[in-house]
Amino acid sequence: MNAYLQLLVGLIVVLLLGYGVKPLMDRAKEKVTLTPPGEAFKEKWAELTAGNEAGRIIGTLERFFFFGAFWAGAPSAIGVWLAFKVASKWNVWSNVVALPDSLEGATQLDYVIARRRWSSHLLITFLVGTLANLLIGFLGTVVGRHGPEAVRTLCGCG
Repeated sequence: MNAYLQLLVGLIVVLLLGYGVKPLMDRAKEKVTLTPPGEAFKEKWAELTAGNEAGRIIGTLERFFFFGAFWAGAPSAIGVWLAFKVASKWNVWSNVVALPDSLEGATQLDYVIARRRWSSHLLITFLVGTLANLLIGFLGTVVGRHGPEAVRTLCGCG
């Protein structure tokens, strides 16, 4: 098969599988309720925990980056991206998103529970999204390179 056609097939697979990432992440997060640490904080807590400002854009770019790295046989590029991503998240989580140890007007236990749930939510979206994108990039490469041959072999057409 023509190399350009293989590349196109791989890109299409990445594009199509990408539509499944949001439902997958929604499913992974469904058990994590972002309950505020008290009724007085309901509106502000919802505003604080709602953020995913550019997650979809980053996820889409990441899928195609992983695909390109697998296609080019450059696993070190994937390692560099993952290290950069972890370092970036670490910095944001420990400096920007760091919450105080207590919140006036909330019981300590309610506040700790709310913080734990929010941190679980952040971690789930980070890990599930990254792993899904990595797998999609890999599958796009495998299908682009070997899919047509496998189909011909399975159907006895070639």
